[in-house]
Amino acid sequence: MQFVKMIRFDQNGFTSGPLKSDPIFKGREPVFINREIDNLFHTGQSIYPSEMIQPRYTDRQWSGCSCYLEEFTQVATETRHIGFLPRESVIWVRNKSHLGGGIPYFNRFFQPLVEKATVDDTLIIDTWVKMTVEDALERTYLWKKEYGSLPDWITECYLMEEQVKRLVYPSASEKTMEFWLIKN
Repeated sequence: MQFVKMIRFDQNGFTSGPLKSDPIFKGREPVFINREIDNLFHTGQSIYPSEMIQPRYTDRQWSGCSCYLEEFTQVATETRHIGFLPRESVIWVRNKSHLGGGIPYFNRFFQPLVEKATVDDTLIIDTWVKMTVEDALERTYLWKKEYGSLPDWITECYLMEEQVKRLVYPSASEKTMEFWLIKN
């Protein structure tokens, strides 16, 4: 089994809690689109309104924590924690592609009683979709190849509580080795 590095900036490490307890969602109302991205180049897709989930901030079913996949290039003021997630996992990522500076994967509502879909620009604001870790890593690679520096949203992800419980944590010697590799 292969693992990927997850990075969390929080004094308490990888702790799960309701959405309201996660700093990334402070003052925001995230919407989760119950669809998995299977093609990184397929943007502007339509969804049924019933595929949108807007959990309440106190909903324990949506407990989890936000973190970053493999890398984070911004300056962080909080303590950094590392955990490893199985590479075959499916995670929640921002509804933005690596194309055109972040064109959304889903930005239209499909109405069964109307012949064509209606575009809704608000679908790109604080929406999350499911994606395999492998595809999320590829999306990051493609962004870096095109634009160089990484915005935080490209590696940002949300892990559900069950995924947080499955994280593997590095030993002290592994942390020392990672520090040494970063510096050299």
